[in-house]
Amino acid sequence: MCSAANEEVVDTIRPAHRNEAALISSLALRSKAHWNYSKEQLDVFAHELTIRPEDIADRRTHVVERDGIVVGFYTLRSITLEVVELEHLFIEPTRLHSGLGRLLFAHASQFARHAKFSRLVVQSDPNAAGFYSALGATLERYITSSIPGRLIPLFYLKL
Repeated sequence: MCSAANEEVVDTIRPAHRNEAALISSLALRSKAHWNYSKEQLDVFAHELTIRPEDIADRRTHVVERDGIVVGFYTLRSITLEVVELEHLFIEPTRLHSGLGRLLFAHASQFARHAKFSRLVVQSDPNAAGFYSALGATLERYITSSIPGRLIPLFYLKL
């Protein structure tokens, strides 16, 4: 629970439900669009950002609700027995810079640690690189993006 401007704000992180797949997929695309990507780029991202109902449990999907409304989510995908990828972390664009991203990242890291992973990796959008650096993730290298000619930062966090 957080307080802001004499108004009590309640944030709850919980496992996502299968029937929320379309809702969080739409949220991810709105959040990505915040960075003024072209329609062609967003079309490529749409495939990558679509969460299917059957992905919800496999990807350890969690949502954050503010006052009962889903305003963000993350997914974790196992890479090996020791490594997990923070595959998605998105916040509703109107809620950016409200602390929700930091809250979700901390939850995802703790969840991964409790699941006995020792390393968290993040293929970050270039616009989010400063966010992950500020949270203690280390830039490992740049990797090829799904957008031709574009490189994205790969971060890791020792858990």
